[in-house]
Amino acid sequence: MGNLIASIGMGGNSIVIAFSAALLFFGAEWLVRGGSQFAKQMGVKPLIVGLSIVAFGTSMPEFVVSLIANVFENSSTIAIGNIIGSNVTNIGLILGVSGLIFPITIHFKQTYKGLIFLFGISLLLYGLSLDGSVSRIDGLIMVLVLVGYIFYLYRHPGEIPIEETEGEFKSKAKNLQLVLAGSIALSVGAWLFVKSAVWIAEEFDIPKMVIGLTIVAVGTSLPELATSLVAAFRKHGEISVGNIIGSNIFNILFIMGGVGFIKPLDVLESRTIAGEVVKLFPHAQYIIMMMFGLVLIPLGLRHKIGRLTGTILVLGYFGFYVYLFYGRS
Repeated sequence: MGNLIASIGMGGNSIVIAFSAALLFFGAEWLVRGGSQFAKQMGVKPLIVGLSIVAFGTSMPEFVVSLIANVFENSSTIAIGNIIGSNVTNIGLILGVSGLIFPITIHFKQTYKGLIFLFGISLLLYGLSLDGSVSRIDGLIMVLVLVGYIFYLYRHPGEIPIEETEGEFKSKAKNLQLVLAGSIALSVGAWLFVKSAVWIAEEFDIPKMVIGLTIVAVGTSLPELATSLVAAFRKHGEISVGNIIGSNIFNILFIMGGVGFIKPLDVLESRTIAGEVVKLFPHAQYIIMMMFGLVLIPLGLRHKIGRLTGTILVLGYFGFYVYLFYGRS
């Protein structure tokens, strides 16, 4: 597979990237739809479905891609970049574009705890990573925090904005087939995505961290993008905001924690300075991620993300890209 990816060139790899991104999108969609409907057919409450299948399902592209990059490709910086970049993409691009489509009203009383919690776990991740790695102990700590968070949400269901799905349920067998097809699509898509991303990084001498922060992050954020855009068109702004906050929390605790627990993540970035390759801690990327999370708090106090704010968020997102490619020494 590696030789095949290397042999098809840049144009071919661009096609593979697009194809694998589509597999990630549809794989997550099929997994969530089939799993949710099957669970409801089995009598599982909608709240439990939302906290388990939907929440984990929409995070599966990031998880599978990060797992493959770290475990099978030894490209932990792609995994790190994917998680940080996805969180920045979710707020800057997805929430910004959603606000451009239709102004979003934020119910601050429903979201402020989630916003504070998101900033708190961002600080936790930063602190745990300062030694240059996310160890199995670090990963276990984050997974346990996630378990506590889910338990809290279960006890306080009013803090979770849930959009009811409509339409007739298919048979249990059909839904299980959707789950299987989604799982296969996610696995194949993630494998191809990582292979092509690694090739692009090596062929054009782009740091793998940057590839993770850009191409990989956007590709794995497609489910969140689709969910938020649909909610924006339906004028359900609370779904967009809740979706973004929940996704970013799961990215840190479930993906970074889970992948780090399976195999420790090396977070140091290789950089060439004065002709020598050195390992540096990516302070700026962590800080930018936290800043994008912090900006939601004053926006929540204003109770609105209008078109001007959406424009600023999108410009900030593209400013992040400019920094990655031109502002790094």
